[in-house]
Amino acid sequence: MKRLTALILFVALVASCDRKTATKVERPEKPNILLIISDQLNWDFFSSMGNPYVKTPNIDRLMASGVRYDRAYVANPVCIPSRVSMFTGQRPTYFGFHVPKGIEHNTVAVKEYVAVNPIATQMQQAGYKTYYGGKDHFGWKENSFKPQDLGFEVYANGKEYRGVDCVPKAIETLKNHKTNYTDQPFFMVTSLMNPHDICYAHIKDNKFDMEKIEDRTDGGGWQDLLRESVLANLRIPEGEEGAGGFEPTDYYLRNSPPLPDNYMPQSNEPTIISGENGEDGMAASFGRYRGQYDSTDWKLHRFAYVKFVEEIDREVGQLLDGLEASGMDKNTVIIFTSDHGEMNGAHQMAGKGLFFDEVCHVPFVVTHPSLAGGRVDDSNLVSNGLDLVPTLFGLAGVSSARQFEGKDLSALFFDADEKLDRTHIPVEVSTGMGLVSSDFYYGIYFNGSENNEQLYDMRKKPLQMENDALDAEYEESLNANREVFRKLNKNTLKSFDFPEGYMKFLNQEN
Repeated sequence: MKRLTALILFVALVASCDRKTATKVERPEKPNILLIISDQLNWDFFSSMGNPYVKTPNIDRLMASGVRYDRAYVANPVCIPSRVSMFTGQRPTYFGFHVPKGIEHNTVAVKEYVAVNPIATQMQQAGYKTYYGGKDHFGWKENSFKPQDLGFEVYANGKEYRGVDCVPKAIETLKNHKTNYTDQPFFMVTSLMNPHDICYAHIKDNKFDMEKIEDRTDGGGWQDLLRESVLANLRIPEGEEGAGGFEPTDYYLRNSPPLPDNYMPQSNEPTIISGENGEDGMAASFGRYRGQYDSTDWKLHRFAYVKFVEEIDREVGQLLDGLEASGMDKNTVIIFTSDHGEMNGAHQMAGKGLFFDEVCHVPFVVTHPSLAGGRVDDSNLVSNGLDLVPTLFGLAGVSSARQFEGKDLSALFFDADEKLDRTHIPVEVSTGMGLVSSDFYYGIYFNGSENNEQLYDMRKKPLQMENDALDAEYEESLNANREVFRKLNKNTLKSFDFPEGYMKFLNQEN
């Protein structure tokens, strides 16, 4: 009996060791790296995550073959500041992007910064060929840079960001690399536009406003492709009443996701959003449509968003097929993410730019043939802006003298037991700053007259329908988040000269 017991214990121990060993795999040395960036894609809008209204077989295929990081957030939920952060590893306000109105501070010229810190050039020094195609949006006017400034060879320009132009050029670039650079790994960026086309799916009188869609996409060239994409995705399919056109709306409403559970505006909303007290409320500006859309309009908006998500999924599928056809997928790390999400009717708003989960929370998926597929990491906090550059350097073996605020995530990819030394990550918005932890969103809107300090308990009330900063039961959590905010944003607050709009909530000396 003792022998049998000992044998059972031994087998259990071996099985346990095998299971533990299976969580860690050998890191590939200088793997190829394919970074796919979408635009305005919500973190959970995928069929494999239980959404019955959208079909995303190709992004699902990525998730099934790799690791899905469910706690990934942006540096700023708007295109330009988010993308600048991704390719510099710095906060957007460091370069003066989306600093709240009323704050004066010295900024670093972003083009001068990347001239000294060009990430593609540094990857080349580690032996990589580097390619960039598709949307860039790295700054505005003089305070901007291009992929070439980072050292990339550009295979598709900043307006060639669709499946009809960017993806075929990406596949051709892969073929060329396979033929001519067999001894070199590659780092390729494919930056695709959708589901950003939701910004052009205008709605009026409970139907799609074709006149406005046509007007806003009238410009020739890339604008023609934009119009074709919008119209093709909204057109009623064969077999349905009104096939080939855009009416009646019954087809759209039958196939639309329902209104979100947080469709109503948040109580105690910051006045900079609500527009109360006579302020220019953000909810009714910048194409956010509160007060302009009724419930039917919002369902049409959500239908359109599904179609643009399915468009990016098709484009990702074409790119994955091209990578596999090249034969280089066997040692390629694929990173898939987005620059921000879409409000999609939450709190009766569309668009981005606010401190809500719908736009700050983004997909972040990593695959490599050595990884066990279908793994979900729901504990490590990821900043796809601050963490991307140090992670790319970690994968490629780049030695950088620069100290980054972000983390090298590469150890997480190949060891499921690895944990980051991180409890909070910063998120900036154009009207304030915040931080995200495993339990809370905490933020301060610098602009606006009331309800500037916001606390959301994401464990118990993830819909962000009320401001927990006003609840006495959250006093301890509120003070703890204030302290972390002060420490995490110390350098930024200093560069802003510790403005009263922030410091009045922090209860601490400078």
